[in-house]
Amino acid sequence: MHTLSRNFLIIIILFFLPFFLISSTEKIFADTKKISNLEKKVQLIISSQINAFQNFDTNKAYSFASPFIKSKFTNADKFGSMVKSAYPMIWEPKEFKFLEFTLFNESLIQRVLFIDKNERIFMFDYEIKNYGQDEWLINGVYQVKKTSSGA
Repeated sequence: MHTLSRNFLIIIILFFLPFFLISSTEKIFADTKKISNLEKKVQLIISSQINAFQNFDTNKAYSFASPFIKSKFTNADKFGSMVKSAYPMIWEPKEFKFLEFTLFNESLIQRVLFIDKNERIFMFDYEIKNYGQDEWLINGVYQVKKTSSGA
């Protein structure tokens, strides 16, 4: 009797295993697609803000800032002045490139490499948060410090 129940259990497992694998695979693909869509959305937000800076449209650039940022800089002019003086490589980059994208707690983190007009390289992590109704806004920009290397 013991062998019969073991064989029955094996048959049941072999029968249901493909259904489990298919549903797990579909979930992985769905999650991957969702992450890819978030990454594209984040890159569009950051690109749009940088383009607004390049066009001196501080109102447009300010529209991508979170309530937290807006609490620190109460209007677009103050925000624009801060970025222009403290982050000239973001205000007017020669070029920029998106690097790693990650999810961390409730935030999306996009690393961006900037090259300024003097050919210097800078890296920043942009923190993007959802403020409801799929409204993703820039909640902070943090410079990634260079590590020393021997090359």
